[in-house]
Amino acid sequence: MNGRKRRIIIKEEVQKAYQFQLKNTDWTFYSEREFVEYILSQRFNYLVLLYSLFITAFAMIRGENNKIIVLFLGFLIVSMMGITIYRVYVKLMINLEILDKLGDMHAFHFIRAKANQKKWYALFKVNPIIGKWLPLFFSVSLLVALLLITFDLYHFEA
Repeated sequence: MNGRKRRIIIKEEVQKAYQFQLKNTDWTFYSEREFVEYILSQRFNYLVLLYSLFITAFAMIRGENNKIIVLFLGFLIVSMMGITIYRVYVKLMINLEILDKLGDMHAFHFIRAKANQKKWYALFKVNPIIGKWLPLFFSVSLLVALLLITFDLYHFEA
C-alpha cells in the first residue's frame, strides 16, 4: 500500500484538538468546515458556468475542426476543475467525519442525528453529487462528444 496507511480519526484526539482550538486560536473545525464548503460551492458554480459556456460554444460554432477544438478544450478545463472540486470534496468529508467525532453535545451531531432520523432524508446525499458525480458527468459527456466527432461517428448537417 505504498507504505501509506489511512489514519483512523480517534474521538478523544479530536475532542482534545477542538478544546485546544477554542482556547488558543479563532480557527476551529467548524470554521474549517465553513471555509471548505464555501470553496466547494464556489468551484462547483464555476464548473457549471464553464460547462455551460463550452456547450454553448459547441452549439454556436461552425465547422467540425472548430467543434473538436472546443470540445477538447472544454474536456481539459472541465476535467481539471473537476479534479480540484474532488480534492475539496475529500477535505470536506474528512472535516465532517471529524465534526461527527466531537460528541453528542455539539451542534453538528444534533443536526446530523435529526436529519438521519428519516431514511428518505439520508437516501440522497448532496455532497457526493456535487463533489464527484456531476463533475464526472460533465467531463465524460464532453469526452464522449469529442470521441464521437473525432472518429466520425456523428455527423452534422450543414
